[in-house]
Amino acid sequence: MKQICSREDHVTRMRLLMLLLGVAFLSACASQRPPEGGPPDTEAPFIEETYPANETVRFDGGEVSLRFNEYVQRQSFVDAVHISPLPEEQPEYEWSGKEVTIVFPDTLLADRTYVITVGTKVKDQHAGNPMLGTFHLAFSTGDSLDTGRFSGLVLDEKPSGITILAYLLTPEIADTLDPSTDRPDYAVQTGDDGSFHFYNVAPGNYRVFAIRDRSNDLKYNVESEEIGIPNRDITAGDSLSPDAHLRFLIAKEDTTRPSVQRIEALSARTVRVKFNETLYPQPLPLTWLRIRDTMTVTDVPVIAALAPPGERYAWDLYTQTELSGGPYSLELDSLRDGDFNMILLPDSGLVFPGSAIPDTTAPTLLRRFPTNRARTVPPDSSFWVVFDSPMSPGCSVQLTDSSGNAVPVDLHWSSADELRIEHSLLQDEAVYTLCLDLTSLRDTVSGISTGDSTECISFTTGLQDRFGTVSGTVTSEDSSATVRIRLQGTGKTDVSMEAAADATRTFQFIRVPEGSYILDAYQDNDNNGRFFPGTANPFRPPEPFGILRDTIRVRARWETNGITIPIR
Repeated sequence: MKQICSREDHVTRMRLLMLLLGVAFLSACASQRPPEGGPPDTEAPFIEETYPANETVRFDGGEVSLRFNEYVQRQSFVDAVHISPLPEEQPEYEWSGKEVTIVFPDTLLADRTYVITVGTKVKDQHAGNPMLGTFHLAFSTGDSLDTGRFSGLVLDEKPSGITILAYLLTPEIADTLDPSTDRPDYAVQTGDDGSFHFYNVAPGNYRVFAIRDRSNDLKYNVESEEIGIPNRDITAGDSLSPDAHLRFLIAKEDTTRPSVQRIEALSARTVRVKFNETLYPQPLPLTWLRIRDTMTVTDVPVIAALAPPGERYAWDLYTQTELSGGPYSLELDSLRDGDFNMILLPDSGLVFPGSAIPDTTAPTLLRRFPTNRARTVPPDSSFWVVFDSPMSPGCSVQLTDSSGNAVPVDLHWSSADELRIEHSLLQDEAVYTLCLDLTSLRDTVSGISTGDSTECISFTTGLQDRFGTVSGTVTSEDSSATVRIRLQGTGKTDVSMEAAADATRTFQFIRVPEGSYILDAYQDNDNNGRFFPGTANPFRPPEPFGILRDTIRVRARWETNGITIPIR
């Protein structure tokens, strides 16, 4: 039977259809996301149009508009945009779809070049893809634009999005500039590769810092944010000359001075000093440690300083004579932490009571190479044994092959607690036995032996040709300074080596296991064996350095050569 619809039914159905279409339209308008499905969105956002146009002069407006190619996360834009010179009041950001308008609350300064940079923190709304590089928009309220420029590079594992702060130097601030409190004149962010560029800056000399600005306030927060210190100030010119290029290594700066937490005499000839952090140089120089009897005003010589096992930041000082009188004072000269902060000592000094308790504990063998039943031991490697106490020089060690034939060894103590055992080249893939006469290994302080027997271990050598060699040269302006080169394994290659360049500025690493490595070098101006990264306030530039940006691959029986590392 054919159903007949009335006019009222038809009108009702039309209204329902219009309602559904309206809901669908509103849903589409409410969502700015692209349709689901299809290939993943990997396109980076970029700015396709601006008002005013780049390099506009005689600009007299109060608003600047930027239009992206796609929708972006609005807060990421706010975190990434920088305006130079910085306005006294924060501008407002008005959004309309893909376009943002920057509204300045005050009139722009007359005859000034303004530079708006949008850094790589900007991400698109759908996939979170960041901008690939920093965007620059320059315009002037006067008749001409500033044309100063310079560039640089941040060398870091995560170089993208680092904030670069540039301060125009004047005689008044050159010695007092502090990036933790002073406002920068210009700011940009690094691209994916760590590079950055300043364009259209005012002519003059600049001091530039690189910071990981987690607080996004264009200020350096000491001890919570990493900073890179420039090796020099830079002059902004009309073109990018080779001298207008800066390089930065960023690191967290520690400004807190180390201190002594506790000091006590463990026995008549052992004093334990507990610090609050690691101190340098290591091992502690004995000439920098002085124990004095405060009653007789005589010094008690320190014969050894060792880091006790299981004790963090502690050192045991062993004395030539007993500390049974006292009280005693301890003087520590020039000890520093890893950031070159000098140790902080109390005004009253470090005073402690002595002890009459004799040391009757036998020394312990802490670790050794090779270990018992070790395999693939390099045939030409040195052997070593480490104890927990300062040891007397005399000892008896025997190395034999699988037939019982003795292998000549050369013994020497590299420190008070480490015995080195050198030998001739061993056979490949052969079994050897290493025996230590424990009765001959005696504690210097107590005279007690490590044991009452001979301890033997066996090990098997590997192939000598499983290693490669790395060699090259370094270049630096100072041909007389000491240059140190560091070789560091990447991934599963847990190897770290360091060497000094010779007088011809060449270096070589031998017996390098197969794997991937990175190389860097620094000019050790103070000859302390450690890289100085510089300080922001007071301003002290870092030691000159160089980094080989490409990873090198080491293969067995091959020499990786022809490497050049420029130091500057």
